[in-house]
Amino acid sequence: MTNYTVKIKNNGSFKGDIAVYQRQPDLEKMGAMSLAWFTKGSNPNTEVEFGWGIDYSFVWSEVGKLKPGVIFKASQTVDAGLKVNNKVKLDKNDYGYLFENLTTDPVHAGTLLIEESGLVPGGEASVGIGMSGFGTFVWQAEPNVDLAIQPKPEYWVTYGTYRQGEILDVQQMVNKSLKLDFPINKYNAVVTLNSDNTWGNIEYK
Repeated sequence: MTNYTVKIKNNGSFKGDIAVYQRQPDLEKMGAMSLAWFTKGSNPNTEVEFGWGIDYSFVWSEVGKLKPGVIFKASQTVDAGLKVNNKVKLDKNDYGYLFENLTTDPVHAGTLLIEESGLVPGGEASVGIGMSGFGTFVWQAEPNVDLAIQPKPEYWVTYGTYRQGEILDVQQMVNKSLKLDFPINKYNAVVTLNSDNTWGNIEYK
């Protein structure tokens, strides 16, 4: 499994949180909302580092209506893969929500499939995918909806005040965010937050 790291050097006056999150335009068109995937506090003249691997999962939470600022905390996380265990069903019984029927759909290899049961009410729960153990994209759960997700994530870093799992308004964060474009066969990045709290160049190793 490929492992990535990003180190952020805070050479600015910023005190707060550094967050890593993912974007994927085609999923945003499907209604996906990005989560603050990883967060760490940061002071001036310090460094923080994040690391992850490309291992996927299915996640759900009974979090209510999704909107920026809401904290998504997964109630269940099920390991998934793009070739094996790529399909699951979100259902609800007398005791609450649950994932069931984790299967492999070879016809749709490369796609993560979530079937939402007709027993799932609208606006009460959320469902989505994660990577490296934490949620990345979530949707409002609705009855009888099938999600077909082909992951092609973009990695971004930003700074502000964030909690892990927080739903982000990515359109409002563009000016404070930096996209990480890892070149082929380079998996480590070093980013500097400049003295005026702007992002500097990225060094890939």
